[in-house]
Amino acid sequence: MVDKKNIFLFGYGNFGRQLYKNLFLAGHNIKVLTATAESIVNAQEDKVDLIQINIKRNDDILSLNIDQENDMLYCAMSKTANNLFLVLTLRALFPYANIIAISNSLENTRKLKYAGANSVIDLYEATSRRVINILTKPAVTRAIDEIIYKQNNLKMAEVIIPPTSFLVGMYVKDIAFKSMGVVLVAIIDKESEHELVFTDQRLSQQLEAGETLVVVSKIDDLKIFKDLVHSETHPFVSH
Repeated sequence: MVDKKNIFLFGYGNFGRQLYKNLFLAGHNIKVLTATAESIVNAQEDKVDLIQINIKRNDDILSLNIDQENDMLYCAMSKTANNLFLVLTLRALFPYANIIAISNSLENTRKLKYAGANSVIDLYEATSRRVINILTKPAVTRAIDEIIYKQNNLKMAEVIIPPTSFLVGMYVKDIAFKSMGVVLVAIIDKESEHELVFTDQRLSQQLEAGETLVVVSKIDDLKIFKDLVHSETHPFVSH
């Protein structure tokens, strides 16, 4: 059974729009807050009630009667600068609130965390499993899948390393995954079963047979990558 929450969603652009749809389907009570032209048009098209506020006016935000002990605050503005300003403002006004923000880069993710966000979703690096651990589980997972993967012909896949693969014994940092058309997101260690270890924790370790690579790639490139993983010969080394 879904734990229904009161959610204040700041922003109704591309991500906020899809996020709203899935959170609504999950049964959460959502208030959409913004005043940008894009959001107003989207809300009119979707027939969504939108509360127009100026995020730079504290009185507008305080008038929302946010319960910082129980409500969830989503900062999904289209521009990172607006999200950063909003997180700073919300944290100052509501020291104990649960604030979640979206980001489009590692640098912006750091800034948003320093500004006071409890959790930050990097739209280009977050996997559905990681989002599940951070937010409200299936609703946000579907939103991420719709915005990042389907609209860009991308797919996430788990690829097991066979004993004969050229990857066995190689260090993660020495493998040109991007040259093979994929982004390595995480590794599932064969001894820890389904536990994900994110690549920034494994750069200096060697890959072993039986480990699973969690990758994101265009669909056509993914098919090629799977074939390469089963090859005994490094694709960029001539013999």
